[in-house]
Amino acid sequence: MRKHITLIAVFGGALAASNSFGQTGPNSTYYLGGGAILWAIHGLGDTMVNSVSSDEYNIAVDGDIRTTAERSSFPGTQYDLSMNPTGTTYGGTWAGLFDGTTDGVKNYTVDYDTDSVLVFDRDWQNGQTLFSLDSSAHQFLGITYDGQGGLYVSDWAGTMVHHYTMNGVETGSFDVGYDSITCLAMDYTTGTLWMGSQNHKGTFDEYMTDGTHLQTVTYGGINPPNTLGGEFDLAAAVPEPASFAVLGLGLGAFALLRRKRAK
Repeated sequence: MRKHITLIAVFGGALAASNSFGQTGPNSTYYLGGGAILWAIHGLGDTMVNSVSSDEYNIAVDGDIRTTAERSSFPGTQYDLSMNPTGTTYGGTWAGLFDGTTDGVKNYTVDYDTDSVLVFDRDWQNGQTLFSLDSSAHQFLGITYDGQGGLYVSDWAGTMVHHYTMNGVETGSFDVGYDSITCLAMDYTTGTLWMGSQNHKGTFDEYMTDGTHLQTVTYGGINPPNTLGGEFDLAAAVPEPASFAVLGLGLGAFALLRRKRAK
């Protein structure tokens, strides 16, 4: 069953807004596919793993990391969340796959060569076209699941981030002001979007889903890779039952306080 995390997204705006007063970096771990490396960013720190197969940009993260190669001359690989290979690999016929995502049931990616959104099983098998994008207006590369049954897709030749239903209906967009957008990813704990650009490697921006810019963070000290792919862990955003209980108590107390103040 596709994971819906509407509750997290609803409160994400308030959480993100509290971070807008200074640079804090991603609230959760931002996993980035850089071809020959995987790079993980959390807060203002970063870690890098060098020993991955060539061309692993496309990643989907839900309790583990599952990659494909850009093209089928190399296999994809499964990693744990510490970016250690589990021993599972994924072969297939793919081309022009640079950024991926998952809803917990299926994986999704953009076919850069044909400007189509593709859907796969969780092990990157049985790929088929989900819907086509308007290649007359843009060229596309980035994609991320929105946590509520839809997808965000970013331009490569343009400067826009678009929101689509799973049927390919565009329901909104916003302009980030630069092209060659990479590593589009939703932080499911805040309901905000992160992305970078091939034109400024190692620098990443956080936006609210209405296009409000929250922060820009640059990671120095290393030669940053071209992180075309990026995702946050979908599994980390699904609260345990106890978390729902605590949240319910907190909301109840907040409502009671508001009633008292209104008297």
